[in-house]
Amino acid sequence: MSPAPAIQPVPDSASLAARVEEFALREIVPRGDLRAHTVIPADLWQAIGDAGLARIGLPEEYGGDGGDLRSLAVAAEAMAAACGIRGVVNPWLGRQLNARQQILLHGTEEQRQRYLPGLAAGTLTPCLAISEPKAGAHPKYLSSTATRDSDDFVLNGEKAYLSNGPIADFFMVLAITGIENGRKRFSALIVPRDTPGLELTDGVKIDFMRPAPHCGLRLTDVRVSAANLLGQEGCAFETISLPMRRTEDALFVASIAGAMRHQLAALGQAIGNTAMDDDQLAEFGRLAAVPDGLFAIAYRAAELLDLDADTNADAVSAMAAAARDWAGRSQERVRALIDAHGLVLPPMLADETRDLEKGLGIARSAHEIRARQRARALLPDTEEEKA
Repeated sequence: MSPAPAIQPVPDSASLAARVEEFALREIVPRGDLRAHTVIPADLWQAIGDAGLARIGLPEEYGGDGGDLRSLAVAAEAMAAACGIRGVVNPWLGRQLNARQQILLHGTEEQRQRYLPGLAAGTLTPCLAISEPKAGAHPKYLSSTATRDSDDFVLNGEKAYLSNGPIADFFMVLAITGIENGRKRFSALIVPRDTPGLELTDGVKIDFMRPAPHCGLRLTDVRVSAANLLGQEGCAFETISLPMRRTEDALFVASIAGAMRHQLAALGQAIGNTAMDDDQLAEFGRLAAVPDGLFAIAYRAAELLDLDADTNADAVSAMAAAARDWAGRSQERVRALIDAHGLVLPPMLADETRDLEKGLGIARSAHEIRARQRARALLPDTEEEKA
């Protein structure tokens, strides 16, 4: 695998945010029926590429604008703050992260040349396929396999919860390629959408965060060249799955911050001149500060990942967990404020609030497991105490 080219941050965050905001106000906000769609309209997805937003965070030598993860955080917050529709923001951000974190960082130079120009132009969409039905993304329960056959791999298995799956041009599939000391070893393989034996399935229906597209994937004797191996064989869970989860957790906080900023502005309009006592006024003001705080966390987490993703992994995970908890509790307070005023929210604000509330429940079990791990690290060891 060739070394990843160095990426310089976009120097003017304000200009980047303004460009993204202008696009959202022009192309996203006027589409009042977006949440009626289960897949992002093709013309909107194309418009994102035509406006150059798919170039953010990718190197100029492959057709990008340059920039780093901080640039993506700035753009995600600006887009969400302008439109409030995370069902558009998150698919865009997911595409950029997969292009950058997978193809750019782990791809061979031939893979970069093949995929990055189209990704930067917005004409290609990737999908990272890790989770499986009834297994989630836990490595103990994943069962999809990729078996060596001369110069090929043959994949079998099923994947689920695939973000951008219905519109993906290629899938990066995590599969078992070996067992070492009783432990599953995973590799990632690039599988073009038109590969024989690859079949999209309906997957689990998700009734929020629309129009973000999701589906499942069935692989039956899918044959790809060993040249499609992404990164080092047998190391994909450690080098691709875990870092991507950490990066997504951190960067999606930026879209939460922007969406909450949009939500609170709309809520202020809905409350209007309704009398607030001093306590309610102060509570609304405290909530108004939350988006700034969440974005500061996302930006700093992105900066730490840019500086040294491995060294700062634990700090970034903790920051993302704290931001998620803060955002969740803040939404409970927003709901209490709505109830206190007996408000019947306008449909778009009601949908936006529901997206925030339910979106913060995604992967709850995995977050709970990590929370318990952090708790145990603070508690005395039981056996030592007995001794």
